[in-house]
Amino acid sequence: MKNLLLLFIVFVSCSYPKAQEQIIPLETKGGRTAGAYYKDLDNELSPFVGTWKGTFQDKTFIITFYKIKYYNSLSDYFQDSIIGKYKLLDSNGSELYSTYNLADNKAKILSIGFKNYKTKLWFSFTDKCIEGDILIHFTNVEKNQIYWKYITDQTIVTNTANCAPFNEMPRDEFILNKQ
Repeated sequence: MKNLLLLFIVFVSCSYPKAQEQIIPLETKGGRTAGAYYKDLDNELSPFVGTWKGTFQDKTFIITFYKIKYYNSLSDYFQDSIIGKYKLLDSNGSELYSTYNLADNKAKILSIGFKNYKTKLWFSFTDKCIEGDILIHFTNVEKNQIYWKYITDQTIVTNTANCAPFNEMPRDEFILNKQ
């Protein structure tokens, strides 16, 4: 009987989670708390989620934004973020480059946070050969158009080994429409 009681106590104690994750609003200012989850409680990221399409320099840029729970391993916390997977098509519709096959944790575009009183969403772009920042914001109240601006200080890539066949990230400013 004692063994049965002991087995029951062990089973019940293992059934409960060890610790509840602390949920904090995503846009909380200041340092990040280890082990916490910075959650998009007001769904401010949700309007950006989906597939967007725009044209620049006779090429078509298509990007899909996904909302994910991202783990920051350097500071040991989670936060809701948006990743972007994209493809670039030439003027004939042939695919020049695509990142849709990459795993979420290998996505080249990751949201960092909001800027200018939450009017612009800021992303980092990182590839093996070039990196930069992307700022997007809605151009209308329906939230079905975004203005895209890619910013980088890098102009020359000296070592092109393992790089994309060209810099696939549009350096222009242009409008993307929700599909």
